[in-house]
Amino acid sequence: MSGTRREKAGRHASLAPEEGAEVGGYLLIRRLGTGGMSDVYLARPKDPARAGERLALKRLRPDLAQLPDFVELFERETRLARRLDHPNVVRVMDFGTDGDNRCFIVTEYVEGLDCWKITRRLGRQGETLPIDAAVRIVADTLEALEHIHDLADEHGRPLGIVHRDISPSNIFVSRTGAVKLGDYGIAFLPHEEAETKRRKRLRGKIRFLSPEQIAGLPVDRRSDLFAVGVLLAELCLGRSPFQGDTDLAVLLNIRDVRLSLNEDFERNIPRELRILLFQALAREPDDRFPDAGAMRDELRTFAERVGLRQDPAVLADVVGRLLRPGDVGDAEVLRSTLTPLEDAPIGPREPVRLADQERTPSIPTVQYSVRRPDGTEIGPMPYPRLADGVVSGEFTALDHVSADGTGFVPLSAVPAVRQHLPLLDQTTLPVEVPAGPDRRGTLEADTVAGVFLLLAAKAEKGLLVFEAQGVRKEVYLAEGNPIYVTSNVRGEQFAEYLLANRLLDRTQLDVAVALMPRYGGRLADALIAMEAIDPVTLFEHLSTHLRQRLLDVYSWRTGKWSFYRDVACDRDFFLNPAGAALLRDGISLSLPAQEEEGWWSATAPLMLVPERSPAPPRDWWPLDDTDRLLLGLVDRRVSALDLAGLARDRLPDLDPRTFRRSLHFCLTSGLIGIAWG
Repeated sequence: MSGTRREKAGRHASLAPEEGAEVGGYLLIRRLGTGGMSDVYLARPKDPARAGERLALKRLRPDLAQLPDFVELFERETRLARRLDHPNVVRVMDFGTDGDNRCFIVTEYVEGLDCWKITRRLGRQGETLPIDAAVRIVADTLEALEHIHDLADEHGRPLGIVHRDISPSNIFVSRTGAVKLGDYGIAFLPHEEAETKRRKRLRGKIRFLSPEQIAGLPVDRRSDLFAVGVLLAELCLGRSPFQGDTDLAVLLNIRDVRLSLNEDFERNIPRELRILLFQALAREPDDRFPDAGAMRDELRTFAERVGLRQDPAVLADVVGRLLRPGDVGDAEVLRSTLTPLEDAPIGPREPVRLADQERTPSIPTVQYSVRRPDGTEIGPMPYPRLADGVVSGEFTALDHVSADGTGFVPLSAVPAVRQHLPLLDQTTLPVEVPAGPDRRGTLEADTVAGVFLLLAAKAEKGLLVFEAQGVRKEVYLAEGNPIYVTSNVRGEQFAEYLLANRLLDRTQLDVAVALMPRYGGRLADALIAMEAIDPVTLFEHLSTHLRQRLLDVYSWRTGKWSFYRDVACDRDFFLNPAGAALLRDGISLSLPAQEEEGWWSATAPLMLVPERSPAPPRDWWPLDDTDRLLLGLVDRRVSALDLAGLARDRLPDLDPRTFRRSLHFCLTSGLIGIAWG
């Protein structure tokens, strides 16, 4: 049996009925659900004297029980959960290891429904959760989060915990109206490394990630507050505020906080609640509530002001109306009412495994022929052969293709392969550009950094083309910020990047290329569907790959550039429009370490002057402490050498290299001027 088949068999085994089995000192009654790491059962103590008690037993899945990393993560969840003691947090009763060496944890059993089931059942009835019930659930969730965020060690030092898994399936509402937050499996302690393990559990929950999580930036408690904002919106709207046909589309919308709000949003949600919601969903953490307590207080103040019911009965009424036979107690639950698997994929597709390829529908049977510039033809061939030729570089933008004997068209005209085709000429992209560029120049005269500075200062939108020695880079700009870059260098294709960084192997790439027609010709979506790479990791590498393509051009010293105004970018994935940070990184790369001494020798005697009206302005840049120090010291005419002495007087520990790199940035960006003559 192949490794993939064994994995699937193990997964199915973990779903097999185990009612009546003994785990530690408990007897399993029925399955309540399953997650990315564990199966959850209704259980009772084996002790006859406690036979009437009902508990929830969470047990590590058998296919993961042999993996030390997952055992460690499960045990960490247990240690963390035992420290929590709050009425809005699911209480831990016991823990241990069973006879099969599988870890388990026993918690209180919440007789009721999780919020996923509540919204799902209301949606089937054409309803959404009443505002007062939604506010009560979110306020109590914030109570739980405040307790978790403020948890300290035995010496009173804050642990800095971030839950990182706020979602409707982790919030339980009892039939008496109590709200309980559970599942601490990916709660993050800053000194522990659990990121890789966390991502294996994100499928189906990416809509609750914060922008900083998606960007791979550090997170703190405010990341949980963003997830609470998503929860509040979903409870009020009956659907997520972040929509998208694919995982990557959803992640892009979250990163840029592009909300999808229906026409009922303003009509059904009071203005004060909308303002509160928008603050929780702010893109920048500094613009959100500072902590869970502050958000909870605002929410409750709003509820009091507009007269919302906030007693437990408001939730008890909803749960009581939605409960079905078998939801609570010992009877088996209908499968259709189960909380979904945590790793269920997002979007209109089913995951495809390599082991299943022989059973999947065949690739389209259209036959293609390729015509070289010299007139020779290759083919006919099926789509996988054509796509492989494009990815491998065998077929180029100069070739033409015919489908089933139709007329030949440029390869770039085939949507399924166009975005993976290296660009050799402006005409290889289906982009309408003016007859001539709006701006042009040479890199010997202008420098790459100078070109980007000029276009950033003018907040230009359009297509910027760099060309040198047969290499071509095309950079799309929006408001002066680079958002996408293409290259005709084969090694800079995304597929080659993934192979070079060992994120997948050639076999996986070949299968993904063959599957691309199902996903609109998008390699990334094909890789996610076949579960070769998780969506967040792929998202980060797409961003990194585009950044590398862009930053590489800063090393160019010769060549020419052209700018075509108002040419729009038709790509699905954009760089995070942080032009200032990208430009700063590029400026740093424009001064290689081996040239630093020579640069300083030439710069030291120059007279520096303050620049009163830099473009872009000073507040556009991400400045560090050294930058601010130098800008403050250059308040009058001073030599670069004297400036170095003044800086050392202010900061005796200032490293000479740090000073020089900062001065190079300030001079290149135009924040400090040079007095010539």
